[in-house]
Parts: sequence; C-alpha cells; structure tokens
Amino acid sequence: MQTSTAKSQLAPPESFTTPYPLLTTDEALFHACLENLTSQRCHVQCKPRLLEILHAESVAGFLKICYRHIDFLIYRKGDWLPMVAIEFEDGSPGKATRKTRDRQLVNDIFSTFGIPVVQVHSKEIIEIDPLVHKLSTAWQQRNANLAIMPSPSEECAPNPPTSNLLLASSTSRLTQPAACSAIS
Repeated sequence: MQTSTAKSQLAPPESFTTPYPLLTTDEALFHACLENLTSQRCHVQCKPRLLEILHAESVAGFLKICYRHIDFLIYRKGDWLPMVAIEFEDGSPGKATRKTRDRQLVNDIFSTFGIPVVQVHSKEIIEIDPLVHKLSTAWQQRNANLAIMPSPSEECAPNPPTSNLLLASSTSRLTQPAACSAIS
C-alpha cells in the first residue's frame, strides 16, 4: 500500500511541463562546431556556472556568481585548466534580457584569472577561418598570461592515494606533481 503512495508522490502533476534543453539549436550547432574544430585536443564544457570554476570563498563573491554561467569554456586536455571562455550570441530570449553589468562582471572575473572571453555570434559558425583565428588568438593570449602569472598548485589534479591501489608506472607518472608542472 505504501508503494502506491510513493509512486503517486513521484508522478508528475497534471500541469507538468517538459524541461528545456540545455542548449538552443544554435548553441548545439556551435558546440558541434567546437568539437570538430578541436578534434578532441581539448575539452569543451557547456554552460558551466562561474561558481564551479572560481570557487568563491566570501559570501559576497558567492552571491555575485552563484547564478551566473559562461556559455562555453574550453579546457586544456591534460590538466583541465580553463583556457578560453566563450559568450555565444544568438537570438535566444535569455540573451536579450542579459544586462550589460552581468556581462561586465563575467569579463572582469575572467580577466582577473587571465582567461580571455571571446564573443561569438551565431552567424560566425559558417565562417570557419575567422572563427578559428579568433579562438586561436584567445588560446595564445591565455598561454601568454600563464607564462607571466604564477601557476597555482591547486590547478593540477591532486595525487590520488596509492597505498591501496595498484597503478601502472606510466599512470602514476601522470599523477605526480612533476608531470603537472611540465604540462602547465
């Protein structure tokens, strides 16, 4: 008897609507374009919250970034270091209501960490060469920023405990700090 009660509590209400897709049609097309351009040489994340990237420690910082996201973030393959943030412009209603101060906050935050923010319009998807140039320039800018900024140790993956694990020597070499410093 309890089972039927539990099932009725889990059943959607009559006015239940289907959830929105994560990406608009243009965003999904752009994501596919990014995946093709990068040929899996880096990671592409869709709509990561700024909180997940920046780890705000103060309450004021948390409140400013907890509901904000960047449209796409490109990471280096080996160590998942954020390299290029992308704001994608299409005709979606959510973009039209986004305030200038929100965009400025995102630009200010990413520039503090030396991560370039690239504005890409949906019309640029069909112009591959200029798009590749724009993204390559941002990647090179991030590399230049990394060369002049001190590299925080927490950007490398922590060493996993190896006492209970049997790791191949090649795997353990990849998780050692020396490997992380060679990558960055």
